[in-house]
Amino acid sequence: MKRLILFIALAVSVAGSITAQNNWYERYRECINDSSLEYSRQVIEQWEQAEPESPDVYAAWFNYYYKMSRDEVMQMTPIPPEDGRQALEFEDSTGAPVYMYEAQVFDDSLIAIANEKIDKAISIYPDRLDLPFGKLATLFMLEDYDSAMPVLHQVIERSHLNGNQWLWTLNTPVGEDGETMFKSSMQDYFSRLFDADLDGEAMQLVEWLLQYYPDEIMFRSDKASLLAITGNSDQALPLFLSIHKDYPDDNIVTSNIAYIYKTMGDKKNALKYYRLLSECGDEEMEKLARGAISELTE
Repeated sequence: MKRLILFIALAVSVAGSITAQNNWYERYRECINDSSLEYSRQVIEQWEQAEPESPDVYAAWFNYYYKMSRDEVMQMTPIPPEDGRQALEFEDSTGAPVYMYEAQVFDDSLIAIANEKIDKAISIYPDRLDLPFGKLATLFMLEDYDSAMPVLHQVIERSHLNGNQWLWTLNTPVGEDGETMFKSSMQDYFSRLFDADLDGEAMQLVEWLLQYYPDEIMFRSDKASLLAITGNSDQALPLFLSIHKDYPDDNIVTSNIAYIYKTMGDKKNALKYYRLLSECGDEEMEKLARGAISELTE
């Protein structure tokens, strides 16, 4: 009977702890958008006193210092805004256009404090995927790719160690979709590096991923596509062919193989793969293939 009583007492204690944590988190969420930074700080300080080792407290401090580091300033520059924001346009003494509009600036010292908070949380709670993802969001926004790459590598290494058994906010398990979520996020980071014309960083990321996920078609295709785009078709082709062998119904891979053969002047093999594509069942792909076949046979 004593063991049963102890178990019930423990269960009540744990449930009470979870409820308290949820209450603090909800109180914090209520203040972060509509309240002053000073009030947010007071709430986080009280939360920290109640739960000093909560990873969510560290995340709250990270958000606080990051938000505190931002400021809006009016700037005059010959470069027009790229995000569609409104700007006043003038001419300088030479007649060249000058634009005046608000721009965000950041206090590096406060960004450093924010990173200290999140780095400590990541070191203590390495399976909390939201923590490195939160840091990566700011690093990509700041275009600090040199700092982002080690964080990405760290997450990939951890995915191998924990089998993608990730936790999220309030230590909630990500569940059975942990691997899918991880891979999808890595693909997004690859795309963002590629879009930023950082081919070397994009290739480094996919090489790290292939070290632990060598059979993942998405990452294999990323590497092959990047090789082809950067003028290394002779290296890309065997990779695409190996993927096609494993996934013969992947129309994008078939299309890429046909295109590479076409650009290499191998008409016979280009027609072979375009003909496969012309019967794939995808109307758009079939149309593309028929056009290429017509061009090659003229």
